[in-house]
Amino acid sequence: MPSTRPASPRRGRPARSPAQAEASRSRILESARALFAAEGYEGVSMRKIAAMAECSPAALYTLFPNKRQLLRHIWETVFADLVTEMERLYKHTAAPERLLTLCEAAIDFWLHRPNDFRAIFLIEDRLQGAGDAYFVDSSEAVPRLTVLRRCIVEAQARGELQHGDPDAIQNVLLCGVQGVAFNLITIPEYPWGDPAALTRNMMRTLLAGLATP
Repeated sequence: MPSTRPASPRRGRPARSPAQAEASRSRILESARALFAAEGYEGVSMRKIAAMAECSPAALYTLFPNKRQLLRHIWETVFADLVTEMERLYKHTAAPERLLTLCEAAIDFWLHRPNDFRAIFLIEDRLQGAGDAYFVDSSEAVPRLTVLRRCIVEAQARGELQHGDPDAIQNVLLCGVQGVAFNLITIPEYPWGDPAALTRNMMRTLLAGLATP
């Protein structure tokens, strides 16, 4: 005889709302940023990230299958934010000031996000398998740094910068940007002086050296 008892309600944790899921994802990424910055890549485990983010390891692995994929997501997201800001400034800055403005903005970006700087520039990207590619080679955001190259080509056309390989000039400027950010972020105990003044003096000096003779 079939049972007439009502079906028992399903037990277990209720499904999370989209807002709760996004909040959990944000906690994971912020925890990973902080841990990578403080302890480096080798010192961080997925379990340690899950513990700091207050989520289960299983939930973490559902979003990010391994530690390198988590770092890759941070890497890609941060560079996308940087390029978006540079593209915005390009549109709203007078042509003669664009190159200096974009370089200063890039330094300021890293100074406001020191954990992101450490996670990106102080952790070596290591391939883990035959199908892997370096972040810089497979990134969707990095090719958009052409906004800086575009400024260089335009400045050359106006006669403000010496003629030469725009890529080589861009590399010089990026070294200057990252060098200032590196020193201010990783050696804060040294008396560098006012960060804004140091940034402007460094970038003006570099651009003066690259100016048309």
